[in-house]
Amino acid sequence: MHSFRATVILLLYGLLTGLLTPGQVGQTKTPANAESRRIQNIAPEEMWTRVTQCTFPRYPALAVVAHITGTVDIGVGVSPEGDVGRNSRLLVGHPLLAQPALEALRQWKFQPNVVQGEPTWSRVRALVRFNSDGTTAVDLAPAILADSFGDPGTPKSAAASVPRPVTSPACTPAIERTQAPTLEHDAYTVGIDGIGFPKCAECPDPSYSDQARSAKISGVVVLHLIVTADGHTSNIQVKRSLGYGLDEKAVEAVANWQFEPAIGPQDKPVPVWTDVEVNFRIK
Repeated sequence: MHSFRATVILLLYGLLTGLLTPGQVGQTKTPANAESRRIQNIAPEEMWTRVTQCTFPRYPALAVVAHITGTVDIGVGVSPEGDVGRNSRLLVGHPLLAQPALEALRQWKFQPNVVQGEPTWSRVRALVRFNSDGTTAVDLAPAILADSFGDPGTPKSAAASVPRPVTSPACTPAIERTQAPTLEHDAYTVGIDGIGFPKCAECPDPSYSDQARSAKISGVVVLHLIVTADGHTSNIQVKRSLGYGLDEKAVEAVANWQFEPAIGPQDKPVPVWTDVEVNFRIK
């Protein structure tokens, strides 16, 4: 009998892929959307040469007063047209700094990625730095997830970041967004337009399937879902599958989770689309 630990890491995405057709709870088929297209990890040095427009975030006044500093780590997905896609994900970062970081990156533009004549998505990480002197900066770092062309991704501990080279276009301050948040299939996008992030309140680990335990399978199931205004989950879809019965175990567990709901610009709970990673590990 192998012991195991199923740890659950909530990674809230500030930017989600386009318009999705919500599935039903328990659905395990990956939805057909732009995220399913092939994607290539690009080295940060190469990605900097493709930047045609970049912006640095504005330092939130409240964060300055509270002496909040740090780095927001964001996985950036770039569409075949060179735009930063809504499939980009917030990996790590203080909630007060995450929103302006995401807002700034949405304004970046890149030269499109083409592999053997095929326009593809490309991926890199952005380390958005909020410094103690009130300045901000952005470094690029290797992607940590496997791509569609055989690159397994780079562990964070082994990934060296690359600051903006002098040959790259100068980055300008981000344009502040003033429009009201908009609903997309009955929920908002976390991290932008004044929409906050939900937090796990009661999120127990899922159980392991007998099939996965016998095969010694470890990995991550990524679920795309709505956290409702009362903190429940709905419209759960499997975005990244592991198989071996673990997709079903992840959906079963997350369907019963309870969250502190996201708060909107009027300080009221609102429903939001977010992604959740369920991490299965056998020791």
